[in-house]
Amino acid sequence: MKRRAVIFVGAILLMVYWYLVIRITGATPTNFLIIRSFAASADVSLIPFADMQSILGTGAGWLVQIGGNILMFMPLGFLLPFFWQGWRSAKRVIGFGFVASLFIELNQLFNYRASTTDDLILNTIGAILGFGCYLIAMRLFGLQKRLGMRAEKLPVYLMLLVWVLKIVTELPTYLEWIQEAGV
Repeated sequence: MKRRAVIFVGAILLMVYWYLVIRITGATPTNFLIIRSFAASADVSLIPFADMQSILGTGAGWLVQIGGNILMFMPLGFLLPFFWQGWRSAKRVIGFGFVASLFIELNQLFNYRASTTDDLILNTIGAILGFGCYLIAMRLFGLQKRLGMRAEKLPVYLMLLVWVLKIVTELPTYLEWIQEAGV
């Protein structure tokens, strides 16, 4: 595959992945604009591992909560180094996984979802495991030499673009609410 085609495929996969993450987590501030009662409904937990401890004895729900947060960020840890040469450092991928998770948690402050340090920790672990899967795939299939793209800033721009587009798609709902509410 030609270099541009590989970058294009990587860009599409990253954008679809990030759209799904935003859709699942609700990481846009549009609900805040509609409901406007931030202080009364924000659910913030800053104590590491507190939420994980509280759900461990609650049946299978812990598996969905903990496993889901880890699995959600594994593709990010894999896709970044696989398609972009500048992201082949564990430090960069882990750091970006942390920042992307922090971005989601900060957005969740404005959309009435729980914002916890546990999610931040679990998402970052997911990025680490995704990077580990990338390393294993490279050793097993020897693909690293064939995929030598340099476009380090592209993933960041694409993820921000998807977030903005998600907000734009939510704006008609917000504008309709304004009309109905007479605000």
